[in-house]
Amino acid sequence: MDRWAALKKLIRKSDVVVEVADARDIEGTRIPAAEKMAGTRKLVLVANKRDLLEEGNCPKVPKKGLLVSARERNEKERRVLINTILERTSSRPAKALFIGYPNVGKSTLINMLAGRKAAKASSIAGTTRNVQWIRINEDLKATDYRGIFPENEAKKELARKGAINVEKDAERYAFDFAEKILKRPELKKWAEKRFDIELGDAEDSEDVLNAIAVRRGMYLKGGELNLHEAAKSLVRAMMEAPEI
Repeated sequence: MDRWAALKKLIRKSDVVVEVADARDIEGTRIPAAEKMAGTRKLVLVANKRDLLEEGNCPKVPKKGLLVSARERNEKERRVLINTILERTSSRPAKALFIGYPNVGKSTLINMLAGRKAAKASSIAGTTRNVQWIRINEDLKATDYRGIFPENEAKKELARKGAINVEKDAERYAFDFAEKILKRPELKKWAEKRFDIELGDAEDSEDVLNAIAVRRGMYLKGGELNLHEAAKSLVRAMMEAPEI
């Protein structure tokens, strides 16, 4: 069955739909088509990955939306989210469907709510494939649907958001991200700390990848720097950057 048709069917069977967005790009990781299917009455918007934001950077969250960090497992955030979900329906146990782009942390968020590793979580886009209902408590069940995104979205944008696995074409996307690093002070500061490198004299993307390769000891036979491996390291690290 088509993933959108399957999603629509699952939404009908759910009491609440929790749309998980990336706190670093809330509007860019919302899914209008899925929101329309759910309707405003049963939709809860959660902006995850608050922990990756730069200190002092508090994004504007849509009305009634929540800003959380699933990885930090904050008990107050956990209670607020559970209560917010249960307020949307009188059904008990309520069935909450978690949807969103690949790699926004849907599985990690469900694990935070459950207080255990119940849903499979991974930094590799597309990990969740099967629907599994997980009991959060006596009043709430949750399921983690596989990642979805607009069908016409450009691959470059999907790569930026971590929604697709691009390691096989890492250099193309790493060069774009390295260019952004050199243009944005906060990203440059993050990259220097993340890879323990100095980018003060870096003039272009290749300089950034060279610095990573040297620091990580990435060499090809004959002593040439292995920029492909450096690119793969940078692409993986993009998932943890303070902005995307």
